Amino acid sequence: MHPTRRRILPFFLLALVLPALLVLPARAQDADADGSLDPANPVAARRLEAALAGLEERVRLLDRMTADAVRAYRRAAIARNDALQELVQARDGLDREATRVRDLTLERLEELLKETGEAEARYRGLAEEATRRLADLRRLVVEREALVERIADLRARMPQREDVLTGEWEVTWMPAGVTGTFYLEQSGTLVTGQYRLGPLGSGSLQGTFVGGKLHLQRIDAERGRDAELSGVLDPDGRRIRGTWQSFELVQGGIPRGQWVARRVR
Repeated sequence: MHPTRRRILPFFLLALVLPALLVLPARAQDADADGSLDPANPVAARRLEAALAGLEERVRLLDRMTADAVRAYRRAAIARNDALQELVQARDGLDREATRVRDLTLERLEELLKETGEAEARYRGLAEEATRRLADLRRLVVEREALVERIADLRARMPQREDVLTGEWEVTWMPAGVTGTFYLEQSGTLVTGQYRLGPLGSGSLQGTFVGGKLHLQRIDAERGRDAELSGVLDPDGRRIRGTWQSFELVQGGIPRGQWVARRVR
């Protein structure tokens, strides 16, 4: 298959599949507007479950396409950076030889100008390609985050399992890249637990979980209140993604960042 066609194929499939998937979210919003998604009504509850299932399937599709878009952007970025190195080398060669007055000929100067021009054109084309790939990736991420928020809003209308967060979670704390463990216990909307985060210490967790959205305080065993966390539970209930912010900025420390938790058991 031609390389250009291979790069276009995932987004060609996206154009074919996503319009059909738009029907379920639109119906969910229409039903939401007239109140027919009231979970107290058994029929409405089934409609709500169907709407959620459609949205969750769409999120899974977007996850696959986002992974494809990440790979496409990575390839484009590598090609762009290689072309930039070639352009730098071509310009250095031109600058170096153009200053050797005694050895320079018109033929050699024109050859160098041609090589530099070709390198510049190649770099511009690949830079534009990388920019397009990045824009495609951003659109997918924006759509996925909007869907996750919509799913969280719809889930807030349904009776929730009281123990949806109870268990052990493997945590990655960014930007430091520290890994650790959260041990959570949920009772209704209240969430408590313990944590271990390697060099960041250990302590307890306290907070709430409402409508798929988690809010926690991290309380260090030595320093006391250490950070405030917020996050959203993924539709499949296996991952939490969120942000954190320190209560007090320690000199040289990082005031805020992101965190991801994956259910272990």
